[in-house]
Amino acid sequence: MQFNSAPFLFAFLPAALAGYYLLIRCGLRRWIHLYIFLVSLVFFAWAGPVYAIMLLVSMSVNYALGVAIERRTAAGLTGGAPLWLGVIANLGALGYFKYANFFVDNLNLLLGSDYNFGKIILPLAISFYTFQQIAFLVDVSRGEAKTEGFAAYAAFVFFFPRLTAGPIVHYADIMPQFASSRVSRSACGNLLVGLGIFSIGLFKKTVIAAAAASFAGPAFANAQAGEPMTLAMAWTAAISYTFQLYFDFSGYTDMAVGTARMFGIVLPPNFHSPLRAPSIIDYWRRWHMSLQQLIVAYVYQPLVLPLTRWAMGRDLGKWPSFLATVALPSIILFVAVGLWHGAAWTFVLFGLMHGLYLTINEYWRALRRKIRRKKRPGTGSMAFYHLLTLVCIVFANVMFRARDTADAVRVWTGMVSFSNPGDFSLPASFGAALISPLALFSFAAAIVALFPNTQQLFGRYAPVLEWDKWRNVSPPPIRLVWRPTLLWAAWTGAVLFFGTIYIMRAQSAFIYFNF
Repeated sequence: MQFNSAPFLFAFLPAALAGYYLLIRCGLRRWIHLYIFLVSLVFFAWAGPVYAIMLLVSMSVNYALGVAIERRTAAGLTGGAPLWLGVIANLGALGYFKYANFFVDNLNLLLGSDYNFGKIILPLAISFYTFQQIAFLVDVSRGEAKTEGFAAYAAFVFFFPRLTAGPIVHYADIMPQFASSRVSRSACGNLLVGLGIFSIGLFKKTVIAAAAASFAGPAFANAQAGEPMTLAMAWTAAISYTFQLYFDFSGYTDMAVGTARMFGIVLPPNFHSPLRAPSIIDYWRRWHMSLQQLIVAYVYQPLVLPLTRWAMGRDLGKWPSFLATVALPSIILFVAVGLWHGAAWTFVLFGLMHGLYLTINEYWRALRRKIRRKKRPGTGSMAFYHLLTLVCIVFANVMFRARDTADAVRVWTGMVSFSNPGDFSLPASFGAALISPLALFSFAAAIVALFPNTQQLFGRYAPVLEWDKWRNVSPPPIRLVWRPTLLWAAWTGAVLFFGTIYIMRAQSAFIYFNF
């Protein structure tokens, strides 16, 4: 079941909310965890019972390991064998289901063999719940989380608003909220704020992302067919897909945050206007934030620390140390991020591109550090940095979208084919202009660059966890704040209406559901 579907909007979500608040109203809060688990199980099983069974098995094994780790820590021991078994088992399952055929296909290509595992069913959301459960086991071993019964853990893992595509959450951030009296005291406010956030996300997905997909799809299809790409067609493909990816994932994030808020649960931030970032470093701080934080904490930092000690012990000097302690781990990290998105060389190269971008960005910062202390970059410099960041992102997104590297090269070739410009003429009529790529690009760019993002719009109501850290980051030129007034209610209703009627036009899966 998808958030942008009629069954979810008109049947599942209203029924789930009614049952939830009925339990609270009747003083049956002790059943909340079990209720959330069962409702979420129905949501997840809608895509296929086999997916629910796989997640149930994974959840049960991880809960048992969490209990074993907790017993060890209570006795003053480390996580030990249960922790390592959990990490290896989770990564092993992820590796088998997601990467086994990719590895075998490349091995066959190298050795000229024809071995295969057959068709492997990729469990829905396995990348998300695998990382989340590994984080839970590590948190238990550190004493930062406690097992509170199977039903509570099941509710944590299955909680449907964020199960299929994040954000990746920590147990200690979410589970205490279910026991908070604030859920019942602020029910009306949570429903209003949550519905408003959800409505914006629905509009982003069904209206803006779908419109962008209608331009990106045919353009990339031409590349797949081996046709030469003109300058106009190539840039239409690259920019359309960038906006499609942006509003698709931003829309999903809003819908996840909004749905959870309707249940009185505040999720962590996962998306904060990344296309307004003036650097690649800042871009990745704001894109899929929960994934980046988890990978930095559990992959990057454990990699950097021993490399730093090694470099210091050998007195390598400034720039050799930079290569060893910044460049190498950054590239490894982003190759891993690319592979996390999918088992294909396009994703590996996408990660490699961003790893190189980040390394160059860090190198430039190191060169400019002394200058920046004396003089801050001017408006012109910041505009150039921002434009350069956008161009780098757009070029990398071509690889992210392409079927294979040859398709990406065709699009890139078109993007620099100034001798073959193609059709840059303006639409002949006002009606044609309204449905042209230029109209979409102008509308989407205005939303990205000028208006508040969803968190900023609902900033008075603490829309995400630790909102104070992000409240003043990248403020928009146009300041708007949602309030529970008749005017804003009408605006929210209009956004929800258009987002809903566009479901009837076509329903497409969220891009991140593939990961």
